[in-house]
Amino acid sequence: MNPLVDLPLVVIGTLALLAVTVVGAVWSRRSERRAWILRALMVVVLAAIALRPGLGTEPVPTNAAQVEVIVVIDRTTSMSALDWDGRQPRLDGVRRDLTDLVAALPTGRFTVVTFGRRVATELPSTQDDSLIEDTLALVGREQPFAGTGSRLDRPLEAVGDLLAQVRERVPDRPRLVVLMSDGENTNREAQASYDDLAAAVDDGLVLGYGTVAGGRMPADEEQPDSGWIQDVRTGRDALSRLDEANLRSVADELGVPYLHRTAPGGLDEVAAGWTERFRDSEPTPGGEVPVALELTWLLALALLVLVLVDLRRHWRRLLEARRALS
Repeated sequence: MNPLVDLPLVVIGTLALLAVTVVGAVWSRRSERRAWILRALMVVVLAAIALRPGLGTEPVPTNAAQVEVIVVIDRTTSMSALDWDGRQPRLDGVRRDLTDLVAALPTGRFTVVTFGRRVATELPSTQDDSLIEDTLALVGREQPFAGTGSRLDRPLEAVGDLLAQVRERVPDRPRLVVLMSDGENTNREAQASYDDLAAAVDDGLVLGYGTVAGGRMPADEEQPDSGWIQDVRTGRDALSRLDEANLRSVADELGVPYLHRTAPGGLDEVAAGWTERFRDSEPTPGGEVPVALELTWLLALALLVLVLVDLRRHWRRLLEARRALS
């Protein structure tokens, strides 16, 4: 069992309500006693719901890694190139990898930042995996030629601010940065270094997407075979190529590993390493909670049936009274 409120409160509340039903049954007319028995059953079912029973148990994680993960996603046009896991968009690889990381770090909190023409915090720090999944589904590439050229240092200031906020809010919690990009710069300006962030980062990853041979980018993401983005200089299909040297350089500046991502899988091992490294050294006593099959919904359904039976009795009495007065 995993009570919704403290067990003593459940017991006290149940006994008090049962006492009310007993007194009501004793002092009511004989014809009303069945109604009071019905209400006593409602109290028992309500108490069972408060106890939140279930079949199957799992130990509560008492010393799991509590980490803050700032995820930085490149959503420039080149991330729609079709050269991940065969002929899939690079952003599909980003979505799959981040979903795997979230699943492998159930106690981690994730902040999602995207960059292209502009930098945006798409999702503040959260542990809600469904909310993260919904956010990822809405993150698409920016429109072709929408920006003034891509550059990998564009989210640098925003990530620095977020790291400072995390350090101020939860100074003892490890801070991880996961950068997901193809590393391609089309802006001619010099790229700023990530060195200044290294002191604020406890660990993380730089994940590279794409191939050296390059991939074509669909003009319309919804219809990948309807046409391709053209190189304005040559008039041919434009190719986006992975800049692995740039990504490795950023990884070295941050002091984190670099991984080239060509297919799904394998990130659970990385997450397991983080979990072990940042695990609390002094675990607190834990218990067990029902996880395999929750029975609360069945009890709630039973309570609804009892309430409907009681309401039906009241409606019948009301209708009889109206007939008697007419």
